[in-house]
Amino acid sequence: MPRDCYVHEATGLALLPGSARSRFEEDLWDMWGLADKPRSIKQHELTWDFSQIMNPKWRVVAKEILIALLAPQHDSVLECALALRKYRSPRTCNRFLRKFTAWFNWLTANGVTSLEEVMQEHCDRFTSEDQWYVPKPGAPPVQVEPETLAESVRVVQLITLYGDLLSTDSYRAGFVPWDGRSTIKVVGGTWLRGNRTPPVPDHLLQPALATCLYLVNTVGPHLADLVEQARADAARTKGFPRGTLAHVPDLKRLFAQMHVDRVPLPLADGKGRARRISTGDLAPLKDLAWYRLAHQVGTSTIADLFLREKITPELLVLAEDVGFENYWARTAPTVAREEDGASVPWTAPLSDAGLQSMVANTLVACLVVTSALSGMRNSELVELNVGCRRQTVTKSGGTRYRLAGRLIKGQKLGGVPDDWVVIEDVHRAVALAEHLVGAPPGAALFNTVALSFGLTRMRKWLEETGNRERWGLPVIPAGPINARMLRRKLALSIAARPGGLLAAKIALKHISVATTEGYAARPADPSDCSSPRSRRPRKRSTWSSPWKRSATSRRAATPPVPAPAD
Repeated sequence: MPRDCYVHEATGLALLPGSARSRFEEDLWDMWGLADKPRSIKQHELTWDFSQIMNPKWRVVAKEILIALLAPQHDSVLECALALRKYRSPRTCNRFLRKFTAWFNWLTANGVTSLEEVMQEHCDRFTSEDQWYVPKPGAPPVQVEPETLAESVRVVQLITLYGDLLSTDSYRAGFVPWDGRSTIKVVGGTWLRGNRTPPVPDHLLQPALATCLYLVNTVGPHLADLVEQARADAARTKGFPRGTLAHVPDLKRLFAQMHVDRVPLPLADGKGRARRISTGDLAPLKDLAWYRLAHQVGTSTIADLFLREKITPELLVLAEDVGFENYWARTAPTVAREEDGASVPWTAPLSDAGLQSMVANTLVACLVVTSALSGMRNSELVELNVGCRRQTVTKSGGTRYRLAGRLIKGQKLGGVPDDWVVIEDVHRAVALAEHLVGAPPGAALFNTVALSFGLTRMRKWLEETGNRERWGLPVIPAGPINARMLRRKLALSIAARPGGLLAAKIALKHISVATTEGYAARPADPSDCSSPRSRRPRKRSTWSSPWKRSATSRRAATPPVPAPAD
């Protein structure tokens, strides 16, 4: 593996123009400029600090192995008979780097200066200590799950697989940690277990989904129209000049007309409170949205204090007569309440901040509906773009709805294009989200998929604004809801139907039925003709034994190589 090169060139990964280019010999690799990185990846996952490894020789070891994992088809890697041939993502390599750092620094702390000195005793002691962690200061140690500890074992074994590739240090000839046993056997776990992500309980799912569907189907169309009005108003007033004394007659005529029509003065929202206090306005006008009056006479603002003094007497009389009210949706159309079907205005009058808050919470509702009824993963939800909806008519006259996105899990960096077949409710939720976001085609539809935070904010918003009572919606109990739990709930619901195991596999885009069995917490039913397997599933393992690839390239004294299982 050449050491005098740029990291992105050695791995064959493209960079965005102007991005930082890290060299192999540097101890800080900035990979944030990768052109094909998925939106779900975080910046810290692409900032690799090798200086945390105390022994300089072992920094090179970690670098060479990570390069080999990122570029399994590199000529130098292909010459290494035991190297893994499956591509590993930068996110996985970042986790490996953390484990390499822990392993190498543990060796340093225990007096080991060369990997040739490593014995099985060191490996056992390291994993014995690494299986315990302190969740917070002062708390008692907690033992990690076997599957979590397996990654530490896997990193220790990787050094054996890439021994022929390493240039500065490696294990002694013939040493294979744990005699080549798979990682899951070393830690005493098993992959043949049900999925541990809990499904959303019905007492949480039913009110949450009912609320979100009401926001999408009933409130959403009116909100979309109001957002369109607000955008048109913002575009119209963008180039207005500042108000001057020449606008005083126009303002006074406006006040007279508002008095005749009984139109309330525009109420300022909470964001302008600090500005209102600093202007020294008279108490009756402290809640007035001055800029709204300015827009109605073709100006951007009435900031000049002398100008305000000229119109204050008329304003005081008008405020006493008509009062104040939020500017948006003063004459809202009626909708049917969810609880009893009674007609009510779809919203109370809204301020600018109130409108923004309603948009934000309705976007959360769109996300919940999309996640709950499509089963998409977090990484796939965040890859949805504005303009992703597809609609076709089948030969029988029906309508097929699809979302064009990217499949991320188990794929190359950035994923591969893929379509999700969805129901009309999801199609409608995505259409509303596209309208509310107002971004050009190709822009991200959901900038975040933090459902737990969004639903907590929605609960609070519904109660504080009185909208839950207005719309007759159920109370959403407190409790955790996230995309993984919604996906698990959908898997269980589909798999419970006749032939549902295979249907769940297809709908959720699982790699194998064994994965779906874990989601559904049951094995394939031999009597189910839809099941492609009638026998007990074999253990999944994506780490095929490297020793079966090249028998002629083995060193004679080397015992069996580890074959960890993902």
